[in-house]
Amino acid sequence: MNAAANFGWDSLRHGGLLLDPQRVARIAEYIPTPLSPQLEQELRRQATGILEGSAEVPEFVSFVLQRICGFSTETGAWQRGPQVGSEWNRRSVTGEAVKPRQLWRGRDGGIVPVFIDSEPRLGQGRGRRAVSHVHQWLRLGAERLALLTNGRQWRLVFAGLDFDAWCEWDVNLWFEQGVLSPQVTALRTLFAPALWISPPKDGFPPLLQAVIDSRKGQAELSAVLGERVRESVEVLLHAH
Repeated sequence: MNAAANFGWDSLRHGGLLLDPQRVARIAEYIPTPLSPQLEQELRRQATGILEGSAEVPEFVSFVLQRICGFSTETGAWQRGPQVGSEWNRRSVTGEAVKPRQLWRGRDGGIVPVFIDSEPRLGQGRGRRAVSHVHQWLRLGAERLALLTNGRQWRLVFAGLDFDAWCEWDVNLWFEQGVLSPQVTALRTLFAPALWISPPKDGFPPLLQAVIDSRKGQAELSAVLGERVRESVEVLLHAH
């Protein structure tokens, strides 16, 4: 089984190039141990509440990130709602103040900004507004990765200066035939705290580094292919 299938990468929706196959294999090394039966049962209960509209989205997001993914208070500190200070405000092009609804800061460095939207579909219709705000917020600061969710869809967003990319989960697909689906494994892998914590020597967190390396590899491949096309054209011209 290849690395992408092994941790559920292929089961997600994608926009742009977030991770190339080489980097996907690197991220697969962070696959976590299986959830306990108790946590799996609680996740099922809360996910059902979200799908039925009887659960509160912020509480569900907190539960998933802290209990299912492992962003606990032992490795970092959570700020939620009004606890997220005004220093995280950044102005959108329309003048609106944009900041995360939740924020995890690792004790050894690393940040997970969490944006929560109320629209039924991320990136569609009015849901495009929240996506645009997240892109602008990321580009106005040093952060490059963020989570955007409405409870049902969970989107990991990367926004660089010249491109953006994402992958997305759907809570509707978290349980298949009565068991956890590969999407949950993919969520717990990509949101493993170790991937978001900065290394000791002022480098990028492993997940961000993998995204940057994927982009760099894509740019190098495009340059090589462009050069080969140019050489082929020259050969054809000389032949005539």
